[in-house]
Amino acid sequence: MSHPSQDPRLSALEVLLLGGGLALFLALLYTLQAVLHPLLIAIAAVILLWPLRTQRAVRALMFSGGFLLLFWLLSQLQWVLLPFVIAYLLAYLSNPAVDWLARRLHVPRWVSALAVTAGVIGIVVAIALLLVPSILSQLVTLLQQLLDSMRYLRRWLYESPWMDRLAEVLPVDRQAILQQLTTFIEQQLQKLTGNLPDLLTTLAQSLGSVVGAITMIATFPVLLFYTLKDYPKLRDALIGLFPQHNGRKDYLVHASTVVGNYLRGQLLISAIGAVNVSVALLLLNFPFALLIGLLAGILNLIPNLGAVLTNIIAVAVALLFGDPPLLDAVLVTAVLLGQGLLEASVLSPNILSYQVGLHPVLILLSLFVFGYFLGALGLLVAVPTTAVLVGFYQSYRAAVQQAQTVSETTVTDG
Repeated sequence: MSHPSQDPRLSALEVLLLGGGLALFLALLYTLQAVLHPLLIAIAAVILLWPLRTQRAVRALMFSGGFLLLFWLLSQLQWVLLPFVIAYLLAYLSNPAVDWLARRLHVPRWVSALAVTAGVIGIVVAIALLLVPSILSQLVTLLQQLLDSMRYLRRWLYESPWMDRLAEVLPVDRQAILQQLTTFIEQQLQKLTGNLPDLLTTLAQSLGSVVGAITMIATFPVLLFYTLKDYPKLRDALIGLFPQHNGRKDYLVHASTVVGNYLRGQLLISAIGAVNVSVALLLLNFPFALLIGLLAGILNLIPNLGAVLTNIIAVAVALLFGDPPLLDAVLVTAVLLGQGLLEASVLSPNILSYQVGLHPVLILLSLFVFGYFLGALGLLVAVPTTAVLVGFYQSYRAAVQQAQTVSETTVTDG
């Protein structure tokens, strides 16, 4: 028995009811705009679009909406997720040590994970108790001296002979140049000194409360231990979220190996550099030695450009606060040059056994591009991120070439 085909077109009454229902729905949204929440909007969108999910355009719309909702959730939960991200990053960097201890001592993985967790927490606590107070003290002193020196800067600019020579060579208004220069320096110093309390206030507000901060700090060792103990399972689950390429996920393993070796080696070299520079400058009685050493270690994570920035800042500090300035400038330059030679001849060849394989021009380009979009964070993540992208491209190109070779071979045999 055949059933009559149904007309897919809507009748006039159905169109009228649909239009009225849509108008009432929009009116309801307008009325509830003060209490609307992205999650409520997402649920309502899914209810509306679910009957039409077989349409390609509707599926694309639902996928893009889900992506935006996920991005919103991550932005809202960034401070909640931060300890988990840090714990996974530390586990990612420390996993080789856990594997080595488990193999060398023939102990269960949880024992080696517990030992590595104790070592990492011990290093963090030692740095917090021994170095952070001294570094903060030097930072406060440096800012105070910069503010105090502003009283003498204007007088020095007026009395400096190079301003007279500049006025003789170029038709410039000396008074206007001095006013603009001093105003610019005062504005930058005010921003520098004003951003520090704002940063601390924002951090305190983000943590929520003192109780929340204490809870987070107390539970972090436990979180790190379980992340280290189950790191292989967590890594495999994370890799499972990425799509396969040519039926395999070798590109992820290759990229993880490259980035992991690079980060471990670069962090170790940076730590050695920070210790060497700090100790040498302390022995030479250089002003703000700990700050310069810490800066040298952090900027060392930025290839090529970091060494240049460290030298510029260190020489500027020597000329401003050294006693005598020229001798301190020569000494700090010699210390940084010696550390650079040690790194190039001994540390990098022995520690960075697996280079990222990027051309220096490509490294500089990635630094400028990532720095433009992400600021200081972009400078730190530019090289490993570029290495991952290059690894993806190389894997894709190799797969395409292999497919072309197979196709040509099939045609030839046929």
